[in-house]
Amino acid sequence: MSKRKLINKKAIREIERYPLVEVRWLDVVSDSSWQSIVSVNEAKLPECVTKGHLLSQSKGITRIFGDFAKGKTDGSVEELGNTTLIPSSIIISITEIKLNKKKK
Repeated sequence: MSKRKLINKKAIREIERYPLVEVRWLDVVSDSSWQSIVSVNEAKLPECVTKGHLLSQSKGITRIFGDFAKGKTDGSVEELGNTTLIPSSIIISITEIKLNKKKK
């Protein structure tokens, strides 16, 4: 998988450095019941979807966060919540979500 260049290093507000993305990835399936060989051979991996801000992609891990706390004085991103780490090798696609900005 090629490294993605979605991080916006020229952003004015810090949160704009981390684009809102939709990540589609394949999950592991496990089943402890008895199954026929045919059934196991026909089983498919489920495609999962995670949406959030792309924090980083390095060393085979894609890091996403859904929530953040702003710094009290400068509005910087101080803490992250609702984080997801996905092995980059199981990712099908990453698509940036563009939001329509309302005029003030």
